Amino acid sequence: MSNNLILYNGPTSPFGRKVKIVSLVHEINLEEKIINVYGADFLDKDNPLRKIPTLLVDNLPIIDSDNICLYFDSITKKNTLFPKEKYWQIMSYTSVANGLMESILERFMEISRPDGEKSLNFINKLETRAFRSINWLENNLKNFNDNIFTMDKIAIACALEYTVFRFTDKWQENNKNLSIWLENFQKNDFMKSTIPDLTLTPKPKLS
Repeated sequence: MSNNLILYNGPTSPFGRKVKIVSLVHEINLEEKIINVYGADFLDKDNPLRKIPTLLVDNLPIIDSDNICLYFDSITKKNTLFPKEKYWQIMSYTSVANGLMESILERFMEISRPDGEKSLNFINKLETRAFRSINWLENNLKNFNDNIFTMDKIAIACALEYTVFRFTDKWQENNKNLSIWLENFQKNDFMKSTIPDLTLTPKPKLS
């Protein structure tokens, strides 16, 4: 395994948190650099999308949180987070979790705009999509109360916590099983140690 892993991350990114958790579960040593992506011009040479997280492996950039997680999984000696017999289910559930994160992030960006530039229709659409996704997870999750760590569980926990952080916890009222599962999953050390540091939160730069 490379001894030169640099992870560019943000203080509150749920995608970055997902990656950091995987590195902790797999006991992978890396140098994490918390950056303000809104002013990270230096990142353009490695990631033209200027998005976090971005991983540098001996100066080779790996872009996208799922790709980074797959890379960590490929170099660890720990049990895989992507067991072959459930691979496509895990990837699909992870995609739903990613979409939930994106919806909450986009909502936060939209409500941060000046009053005259906000789109209430767009905000409502994002909120509807978020609740629909959470309800879907409540109705479709199977075998989530075992002690086996898989990628989808990590992604879903990050997405749900981010929903509470940036939007609301009201989804818990109608999704009791998911709420109970999250409460138990939050007891893991890797969840406790990656709670966002609000003192480092950058403000979005809106045009």
